[in-house]
This record gives sequence, C-alpha cells and structure tokens, in this order.
Amino acid sequence: MGNMRYYPINLNIYNRKVLVVGGGNIASRKVERLLERGADITLVSPELSPRLSELYKSFRFKWIKRTYNPGDEKGAFAVFCAISPGKKSLKVEEGLFKRCIKKNILINVADKPEFCTFTLPALVSRGEFDIAVFTSGSSPRLARKIREDLEKIYGEEYGIYVKILGFLRKEIKAKKFPQGKNQEIFRELVDSDLFDILRNKNFSEASLFISNFLKRVSSYV
Repeated sequence: MGNMRYYPINLNIYNRKVLVVGGGNIASRKVERLLERGADITLVSPELSPRLSELYKSFRFKWIKRTYNPGDEKGAFAVFCAISPGKKSLKVEEGLFKRCIKKNILINVADKPEFCTFTLPALVSRGEFDIAVFTSGSSPRLARKIREDLEKIYGEEYGIYVKILGFLRKEIKAKKFPQGKNQEIFRELVDSDLFDILRNKNFSEASLFISNFLKRVSSYV
C-alpha cells in the first residue's frame, strides 16, 4: 500500500453481515464494538476468549468452531481478521485479503495495514458522540495515547448532551423555519449553558431549560 493515506469515513454497519476471524482478546474488542453498532456477526475460531464466551452465551453472534476456510467470507459486507502471528497465519491473512479484494468485501487485518482496505481508529465513544483518531496505521500506540488524553477531556456527560441536541434538532427542523433561522437557533443552543448544566448533573434544571427553549422556539415567526 506504500504511502497511501486513508479517507476517513463513518460506516453504517447495522444489520450488515460481518465475518470475524479469530477468537482472542483483539477479536473480543472488535466484536464488542461491532455489537454496539448492531452488526450481524459470524465468528470463525477453534476457541473463544472468556469475554467472547460470555457474549456467545448471550446469543450475540454466530460461532463456527474451527479455523478459517477459504470461502467463509462469502456474502459478508466486511471482514475483520485477528489471529495469532506466525508464518501460517501470514498466509491465511494474505489469502483472505486477496479473496476479499476480488469479491469487493471490506477487509481489516489486525496490525497488517498492507492487508487492509480500511483501518480502525482509536475511538472515544460517548453514546452517539464519537471521536476517532487515525494515524493511517503508522502509529497505533500514538492514536491510543491521544484517545486516552481525549477521554479525560470528554466525559460521559457528552453522551447525554449529544442525545439531547439530536432530539432538539429534530424538534426544530419540524418547525420548518428557513435554513438561516435554523442555523441561528442551533448556534444559540450550542452556545447556551445546557452543557454546563448537564456536567453539573442538574437534570431538573436541564429539563426546565429544554422546555423553555422549545417554548421560545415555538414563538418564532
């Protein structure tokens, strides 16, 4: 892949068929994130990590209890490969990559950017609010460090904040104001004290703020 720079995207994977190859800790993290996004997962591995075993017992994904066979990727929207390193694994990874390329299936092989059509960011996730840090596979450790720094800055209150903003945005858009007016209202909302109220866990005050804000918006002509 040389000096290729990836184009960052936010992928809708809800109800999409996804193949995960591998059953260790790295595969566990990928499966957890995929489940959060509603993917339809099939996992191929002779064994499962303790965390994957818990998820499997909860009927969260389909498990094929064996090593990967060529063709397992058939019908998948995307493939995530996370198997133990070694010469044999390298052949599996390269073969899987080539087959996915031929079939136009998205493919990510852990720690092998040369076998990826997409890479995964270090992610700060707060409900519907995500911050993704990409280094194009050059330094995952740096991406993780930046993620850890961002997690200290952007706490759990951002998840609630973004959810409320999404709700208010729908309410405002339903009023069918001119675009310029919408932008003015959205700017006023983001510049308001709402976030500080939520950060201080003043939820009754937040409820009153939302009610008053919607009343004020309804009075606009």
